[in-house]
Amino acid sequence: MIRIIQCICFGLVLFAGAVSTAASDDESDPNVLLIVVDDLNDWIGCLGGHPQAKTPNIDRLAKAGILFENAHCQGPICGPSRASIWSGSYPHTTGVYQQPASNSLTEDEKFFKGQLLPEYFSRNGYETFAVGKVTHGYRNETAFDYYGGKFDGAGPKPAKGRRFNYFLPDVPFTGTQTDWGPFPDQDEKMPDYRSADWASEVLTQTHDRPFFLAVGFNRPHVPWYVPEKWFAPFPLDEIVLPAVMGNDLEDVPEIGVKIHELPKYPSLEFLQANGNEQFKKCVQAYLACNYFVDHQVGRVLKSLEQSAYADNTIVILFSDHGYHLGEKSRVSKHSLWEESTRVPFMILPSRDSELRHKVAGRKSSKPVELIDLYPTLTEMCGLPSKASNEGRSLKPLMEDPSIEWRFSALTTYARKNHSLRTERYRYIRYENGAEELYDHQFDPEEWENIAGDPEQAELIFRFRLEVPRRNAKYHAATKKRPINPWFQSHLKANGIE
Repeated sequence: MIRIIQCICFGLVLFAGAVSTAASDDESDPNVLLIVVDDLNDWIGCLGGHPQAKTPNIDRLAKAGILFENAHCQGPICGPSRASIWSGSYPHTTGVYQQPASNSLTEDEKFFKGQLLPEYFSRNGYETFAVGKVTHGYRNETAFDYYGGKFDGAGPKPAKGRRFNYFLPDVPFTGTQTDWGPFPDQDEKMPDYRSADWASEVLTQTHDRPFFLAVGFNRPHVPWYVPEKWFAPFPLDEIVLPAVMGNDLEDVPEIGVKIHELPKYPSLEFLQANGNEQFKKCVQAYLACNYFVDHQVGRVLKSLEQSAYADNTIVILFSDHGYHLGEKSRVSKHSLWEESTRVPFMILPSRDSELRHKVAGRKSSKPVELIDLYPTLTEMCGLPSKASNEGRSLKPLMEDPSIEWRFSALTTYARKNHSLRTERYRYIRYENGAEELYDHQFDPEEWENIAGDPEQAELIFRFRLEVPRRNAKYHAATKKRPINPWFQSHLKANGIE
């Protein structure tokens, strides 16, 4: 069954170069198909994060365009990351460091109201559409001309609060939907399936203006529930577990341990009990969710290829942040380490553009940021640049991979806590001045903190120059829900009670 599904997933036709009738021959006026996947780390084939990953559709997309192998989010949780992506401003500028309450960002005229990327496209002649989880803390109905809905949000769940594998501990901090298991019985019951249907319908319609279509897929966001058929290709007795080190946090500064604590979330000890029983199930479920969402991506891409807009549409796929599955003794995002900050990010220029042929099959290891999306799309679509954008257009890098580029990519988690990633190093600086430094050339797992090595003094000084000097106060929309004791004290000290 799975083999059949894989074969029919747009594979033979998506990038074959077949002649189709595009809605417009104006290269400066392309359509945009933007696919946002929630909580997807590097466990996709083209990034090689896990040897058993099955993501054929995402991999084909990456191979046809350019894959940014060293891309990073600006906030390692949904709200801050998406606020930065859509507004074009860093968290240390807007003050959105943590989850915003409800849709309260919709009232912020300085950074958000009327400022978001789809709103900018709408003002410049585009017809904008969205479905699924796209914005966070801002009404999708306001951000887009047409919004198809979130359907069941995180998806159907077993009746009466039933859980399969992970039962929340009774501690006084923010909870989580984390659990894993085969559920429901049909793809059609999943919100992502319905989102793919809705997006495909938009692509079959006749559009008199160029369109901007954002498709937000929820999986692999928790709970890791997808139908059994997506688990089947990953037998438990064959699961490859990620490399972890039991004493990994021993050389992490005290604040680094405390800020990253997650009392409600699964611990490494829990996963490894009984011969890694839950560890195997957890990894299996995440791989299954990735396989499932890859199929939904494929359904949308197939619809695009069969539409009148196949030649004149830019396709972009990215995740809002990464995810740990045991690394650094955690199962979650919420961190300044590699597994949380690094994201899939790929761009396929429209087929009728010269840029398409320049970037096909290329990979870039330059440090890029999701905040770069806004200026990149405005330039690729020939729209006026937006002066307040703090990101950097990737188009020059796509045209010439040898150009001088930024030193590092920035991620912020809680006010005055920053991580910087170059092509080789990761540097973390906390609010109290404590530091971490990892050399990915010799330590890709970030197991050895070398910040205290005197030989690294010059490099650390260079990193310190990159740390934001000004850190906006917490945005008034910040949720008052700490996830651990450190955040409880930190938010209180910053006026969030």
